[in-house]
This record gives sequence, C-alpha cells and structure tokens, in this order.
Amino acid sequence: MKNFILILLLGIHPGTLLAQPKNYSVGPAMGDNSTTAELASFEIAEGYDVSLFASEQNGIANPIVMRWGPKGRLWVLCSLVYPQAISSEAPRDKIFILEDFDHDGKVDKSVVFADGLDMPTGFALGDGGVYLGQGQDLLFLEDTNGDDQVDKREVVLSGFGTGDTHQNINSLTWSPGGELLFCQGLHNFSRVETPWGIVRMDEHGVWRLRPRRMQLHAFRGCSGQNPWGLSHGHWGEPFAKSNGNAVSELLPVMVHTENRHNPLDIGGTRIKSMICEIIDSPALPDDLQGNIVIAGYFAHLVDRLRITPDGAGHRGELLDPLWTTDHQSFRPVDIQTGPDGALYVADWYNPIIGHYQASLRHPDRDKTHGRIWRLTAKGKRAIRAPNYHAMPTRQLLEALSGATLKERERLRIILSDRYADSEGRAKIQKELTNWISSFDPLDPSLERQIFEAVCLHEWFEIVNIELLERLLRASEPLARSYATRVVGRWHDRLQKPLEYLQNSVTDPHPRVRLEAVVAASQLQSTEAMETAVLILNSPTDRFLEAALRQCAHALQRWWLTSLKEGQLAIEDTQHLAFLLSQTSGQDAASIARNLLEDPILKPTSPAFPVLATILATQGSVGDLDWLVTKAHDDPKHSIPVLSAMRESAAIRELKPGNPSLNSLLATAVTGGNDKQKIHAIRLIGQWRILELREPVSKIILDSQSSLEVRIAALRSISDFPKIAEDRLEDLSRLSTVAGDIRIRHAALDALTALNPDRAAQIAVTALTAAGPNNSVEPYLIPFLTRVDGDLALASILQRTELSSDLRARIRGALGAAGLHSTDLGKVLNTSYSETSPAIGLPAFSQEWIDSLAAEVRKDGDSDRGSKVYHRDSLACTKCHVISEEGQEFGPELTAVGAGLPLEIIIESVVWPRRQIKEGYLSTAIKTRDGLVVSGYLKHEDSQRIIIEDAVTRQRRTLAPNQVQHRQDAGTIMPPGLTAQLSREELRDLMRFLSERKGK
Repeated sequence: MKNFILILLLGIHPGTLLAQPKNYSVGPAMGDNSTTAELASFEIAEGYDVSLFASEQNGIANPIVMRWGPKGRLWVLCSLVYPQAISSEAPRDKIFILEDFDHDGKVDKSVVFADGLDMPTGFALGDGGVYLGQGQDLLFLEDTNGDDQVDKREVVLSGFGTGDTHQNINSLTWSPGGELLFCQGLHNFSRVETPWGIVRMDEHGVWRLRPRRMQLHAFRGCSGQNPWGLSHGHWGEPFAKSNGNAVSELLPVMVHTENRHNPLDIGGTRIKSMICEIIDSPALPDDLQGNIVIAGYFAHLVDRLRITPDGAGHRGELLDPLWTTDHQSFRPVDIQTGPDGALYVADWYNPIIGHYQASLRHPDRDKTHGRIWRLTAKGKRAIRAPNYHAMPTRQLLEALSGATLKERERLRIILSDRYADSEGRAKIQKELTNWISSFDPLDPSLERQIFEAVCLHEWFEIVNIELLERLLRASEPLARSYATRVVGRWHDRLQKPLEYLQNSVTDPHPRVRLEAVVAASQLQSTEAMETAVLILNSPTDRFLEAALRQCAHALQRWWLTSLKEGQLAIEDTQHLAFLLSQTSGQDAASIARNLLEDPILKPTSPAFPVLATILATQGSVGDLDWLVTKAHDDPKHSIPVLSAMRESAAIRELKPGNPSLNSLLATAVTGGNDKQKIHAIRLIGQWRILELREPVSKIILDSQSSLEVRIAALRSISDFPKIAEDRLEDLSRLSTVAGDIRIRHAALDALTALNPDRAAQIAVTALTAAGPNNSVEPYLIPFLTRVDGDLALASILQRTELSSDLRARIRGALGAAGLHSTDLGKVLNTSYSETSPAIGLPAFSQEWIDSLAAEVRKDGDSDRGSKVYHRDSLACTKCHVISEEGQEFGPELTAVGAGLPLEIIIESVVWPRRQIKEGYLSTAIKTRDGLVVSGYLKHEDSQRIIIEDAVTRQRRTLAPNQVQHRQDAGTIMPPGLTAQLSREELRDLMRFLSERKGK
C-alpha cells in the first residue's frame, strides 16, 4: 500500500503502470491453472500423499489464513482485494466455513460466514465469535442466531498501524492461557487506546492481548522485520516466524520496554518463508513429531525444522522439505493440523508475490484461484475426532490431558465459547473446582492436568493461588517454568509474587530462571530487579542475558532511582555493573565512579572493566583524568583502564587532561605486556599525541616486537596527518620487503593514509607481480576506504600495462566491495560512456529484457552459467549465497528463480539500482578525517553509528560528530559488472540464476 502512496506523491499517474507491457517484472502466466496440473507438479517426500481438500470451486480464491473451529470445520479467510483496493468497488473479502461431512478428506459444504471485509490479514476463533485483524482495527464478529453468518460486528481495539498492508496485524494465535498474540510489520506505527492507556508500537513486533481485562502489551522486535507466524509448544513455549528465513525464540524479548532487542533466532529455512506449525499428530510419522513445519511461499515448498532444547531456549535444525514443486503459482501461506491429524496447507495460488516488483494492479495477479491441500502419511489412518462440541464440560476437561497440542487448543476455545457470557466466569469456576478435586495424586499425567487447569484459570482471569503453587512445585521443569510465567501475569493479584520469583530465579533449570526474569519485568519495582539479577549467580546463555537486559531497561525507572538514593539492595558489584551497562548518562558514570573508588573492588574483578568502560564512555574529562591516575598509580589497573579509554576514543572527542597521561602511555608502550602496548599505541594515534609519536614509529621496524604490536603501531602512525620523510621511507620499505604479509598490508594501509600516490605505485607494482592465486583485495582496500583513494590508484593503473586477467580480478574485487568509481571504471574497462552508469551496456529497455529473456529460455545453458557465476571477476560468491555456498552480504539467491520471474532477474543483475531488495539499501559515510565507509546501517543512536562495511566486511563504529557527509547509496552492487560478459555468457548466467529454485 505504501508503494502506491509513494507513486502518487511522486506524481506518477497509476494509469502509467497499468499501461506497461503485460510481462513487465512478471514471468509468463501459467498455461494450465487446474488443480490436476498443480497436483501433478508436486514432489512429495517419501511416505506421504497430498490430495485436494478445497479449491476455487468451493469459493476459496486467494486464501491467506485458516483455523479449525470447535465443530471440526475449517474456517478460511480469502482476500481478493489484496494488495490494493479499487476505490470504485466495495470491499469483498470473505471468511468461509468448510465442512467435510463424510470424512473423506474433501470438502462437502462451503458457506460464507462474513462478507464485505476489507483486506483483513488474520483471525482467531474464540470467546463465542471471531477476532479479526483488519487495517487499523481488531474486530469481533459474532453469529448470534446460529445460522453460520455474522450478525454483529464490533471494534475491540483501534489504532494499529497500516503503513504497509502485508505488515498489518496478522497471525492471531491463542496462548495456552487465553492470551491473543499477533504480529505487526516493519513499516507500521501503532497507537492503540485501551482502558489501561494508549499502547504504542513502532515498527515490527508482537502484540499480546488479554481480552477479559482488555490489557494490551507491545513487544518490539522479537522476530524479523515482517513477522508472520506464531506457535506454542507443549508447555507454552512461544516461537515466532519472520517472513524471512528465521524462527525466533520469543520468550526472552516478551518484556515491555521501548528498547528494541535483536531477534533471538534459533534456526530457519534457506530462503524466505512464513508460519511455524508444531506437529503433534498420531496420524503422522514419529520422525515428524515436534518438528516445526513452515510455509515456503517464496520457493514453492513446505519446509521443516527439528527443534531441540538449547540451554534456556532452543535450536532448530533444517531437514529435507515435505514437498516441493516448480509450479510458479503454488504459494503456501498457512499450515494447520486438522482434527483428523492431517496437515492442511493454504495455497494462495499466485504467480506474483512481490509488492513492488510489479504493478499492484497487474492483470496477472491471480484473483480467481486458491487451494487447500491435505498432507497425509501412507500407512497411517486418519483420526476420527470426537464430537467435542457436543460433550458436557466435565468430559472436555478430562480430555485435555490426553489430547494432542491442537486438540487442547480447540478444547480451550470450545470452553471459551461456552462460557463467554457475563455469567460464564462463575459457572466455569465451579466446573474447574469440581474437576480439580478429582485429581488422583498417583496419576502419571497429574502435572499435565494441573497445567491445563492453570491455563483455564488464566483464560477466564480466575486467580487460584493453591493451584499455582502446586504447579510451581512440579517435578517437570517446563511445568515450573510455565507456573513462573503465571506469577508474572497474576502479580497484581498475588500477595507474595516476589517470593515465588525468588525461588524460580535460583531454579536448577535455565528455562525456569528465564521465565523468572521475564515475569519480574512485569512487577515494576526495585525489588523485582533485585530478584531478576540473581540469575547472574548461575550459568547464563544468550537467552537469559537478553531477557535480563530487557528487564533492566523495563525496570530502570525504579532500580536506578533506588541506586542513586542508596536504597538498591544489590551488593554484588558484578550485578551492579551489568545493570549500569544497560543505561547511560552522567548518572551511570557517577555511580560507576563511586563503585570503582571502593577499595574492596579488585582490578581482577569481572566488574572492573565494565565499570571502567561506563565511566570512560559516559563520564566527563574529570572522570577520564581520574581513570588515568588510577592506572598510573597502580599498574594492575592499566589494561582495563586503557581498554575503556580506547572505547571512549572511538565514539567521543574527549581526551584526558591529566598530565600523567603521557607517562602512563609511554610506560605501557615500553614496558607493558602486549595488551597494554596495543591499547596505548592505538590511543596515541587516536588522540594524536605528537610527543609519543616517535616511540611508536620505532616499533614498526622492531622485529623483536610481536606482530600484533607492530600492526597496532602502523595503524597508529596513519592517524597522524603528517610524518617525517624518513618514516615514509620506512613504510614504503615495509610495504615491499619480504616478511609477514600482514605487516606489508598494514604498512601499505598506513602509507595510503599519508601519501596515497606513493602507496598506489607500490600497490600496482605488487598487483602486476602477483600470481593468479594471490588475492588482490589487500592491495585495493586501503584505497577504497579513503576519500579520493580510487583517484590515486586509477592514476597509476592508467599508466600501467595490465593483463586481461588482472583487470578482471580487480573489477571483481571492486564489485564485491560495492565501489562505484568512474575513474577506475575508465581504466579497467575497454569501453566507457560518460552518460551511462552501466559500462558497455545499453540504457534500460524493456524490449532488450524481453529479447534476452526469450534467448535465455530457448538457448541458455545452466551449467555454463554456473561457471560464469563463479568467476572471480564477477565476485558473485563474495556477496551472495546459493545452497550455503558463498558469503552472505547481499540477498540470498538459493531460490531466486522460484520467487522472481526471469525478466526481473535480468533487470536486477544488469541494472541493479533499479531493483533494490528491501533491507539492502546501503549507506555511504565520509568522515572528517578522510575515511569512506559504505555498507549497511546496523544501529544508530545519539552516541554511535554502526555500519557493516562492504569493503572490510567488519562492523565499524563511528561517533555522529565524526560524520562529514552521509547519504543513501542505493545498492552495494555496482553497475556495469556484467559489461565484461558476452551476450551468450550473460544469457547462460541468467539461465543458471532462474533455475535456482531452493531445492
């Protein structure tokens, strides 16, 4: 949707897009859209069958979401309006109810439950109706007279972001305790009014609604930029699926704070996918049980991961897919386990999935077809599910402990429907009390029964302390962990929530400790933080540390105030250091200094370097001076202090004024160990201390110094704007003499900073002498990372005779670095046009694309194209991955042919700036000291900018005041990379790429 708005803002008339040639950005339409043809194209894993359950013949066109209902019927949401409404037409999206009367795996009846919907993106059944995500609203649809048609529609909540339609609220999923979770994508900004106040979420994340209290929570980040898929394990473990590759552990980041945490990915598919359905079905093979099954909408397949415990979280292992196809319209977008134990797959059926590669009104966007496929196991009988809907409540409750994962979910929904009215809470409470009183203490499933009873108490917001305490004492760690989660949910209605959490935070199982931290974040008190930080007394992992960081941010208002007032009951300095590392500002610095001044704190304590870094990066010049004195007077403090000051120097132009500074640094350079020397040497350069430049200059020639120390000295020398001529001679000699190659490269880098012309002459001489197996990148990188470095290099190259092989290798290295240099282009290519950004290529032409595409389909050779792809001169593998081969810096290409038509692949490769994949827009920065940094922006705040450098492939941290000029630089892939290819070679390369289907 946002793309169409942009078109209007740019003044481009929509009719211009409609007038484009039909095949613009779209491959040829399918010749046979029948279900028979599609089914015949499927390659099914051994031991499985696929059959058709429903199709457009039953009204199912463009299905996007489905849920199994209480009566064993499949509810399907279909959107014909997506991706863009036509203003002259009324909304016409629908929810269907499909029923298979005779249980033969084929739909017998299809009715429309709701019509006139306007691009909804998710729904869930429960509480006597349907929760529906539609645009800015969360709606509740209700059938009040039992005729299977909606009679009542009401807005539950409003204010959800609508910046991009396919990122609107989606994946509505019930937790075991009756919380409604759903996702929001990157370009949406929400402000939702609730009885508890306005709840905000900027960009992507996961929402959690507790409907009976109308309590809404927002969790930023959590999964990839466009999450679409949520699920819960047998004990309520939450997982999220992005519409990229990854499956993420959701629990550690379910802490309400504005601090965005990176997703905790545990595994994923090779290419873009969605949905994460956990398998628990006796009608499917044993080796599939517990797997997460994933809808591979991009690569036309159904994938799966094996999930196993990993500390406090999990890890996922990608297995062979359940089924694949080359059919360009097969688009699995949802997967659900049916009451019969089979897997049901919603097939959106569309040759176009991109929302910006083709017109939103492109005539090939399919609006008439759609399928629901049914996957079964050979030799396994389908389950005949009981008629749960007709059972009395006691029978439903007793069925819970022995039911499968999806059956338990449906049983809870039936109960939520049955007791949805105003008197339902009291009625279900009586039923639950009677059921619990019948529990047999010797029953092997007792803890599962208690778990299910607790979940139902949560669902109806009934607090049962005795039951909760029983679950907290369970022998099953995952039962205790879930009980700990409930403590967080019920904390405002419990008398002693902290006492429960103090037990859980020291539990021997890491998952219980993880739940304790997340639960503590909800208590909003200093005491909660004092409790959560106790996990540092036990082994931690990335899941626990992430949760504790988020908890520290969520509770900062309370614990930081208490700390400043001397009321924080945390005596362990390491614990305090961890908390302070999550905040910033002068408050943090002054507290860190107070702790460092405590004579009890030893320099060998793990807390000392953390506190020193806080003081150095957040404090004043006076604080830096104090650190200098600390290290000068006691050499034991030297390493952590020098390290902390290096981190400060990288992000702040703040230098100590302490007269002991030079003495401290000089002592470290001449008498310290290697760590001390390296820190001191680099600080001398970063702060440009002229008085100490000469001792550093001598080190570069000192063969007795370690390699690391000499390289640090070479880097430090390059920080000074000028250097004596004899030292330039030293650098020139070190750049050329035999010895360790790393010294030669570091010397060349330093020389480039001080005298680029002299450095260029040395680099070109080395390049022409290097053999075909020698890397050219180290001789180019110094010039690519400095302003006008390419000019100096081009000047020497222009006067040098270069072999065609060397030209090609240099071109490849420049391409891999994303360097767009006109001057180098003139030298390295035989043809150049001042008016064309692509050397040796025509201006963009759809006719040229069509002509080449026809040749590719007729005469292209994939095997020859593979050889072209792997040429060093093209450097494709330096930025792209195909089937785990290559370096992942640009978009994954394993399934590029499955997701994009041939025409747009041609356009993307030949004219890369015309097609920039979302998430791959680069940033170029010119610093005030003449450096050039180009790559992907990874983080930015008031103190630092972090760029993943395209040249060095390392993350660079810059202070905002170091930036002289900054701009969006488009794609990393420079124009003209394919100019060196013949038309036949380009044709073969396109054939190779178009046949990458993710198999």
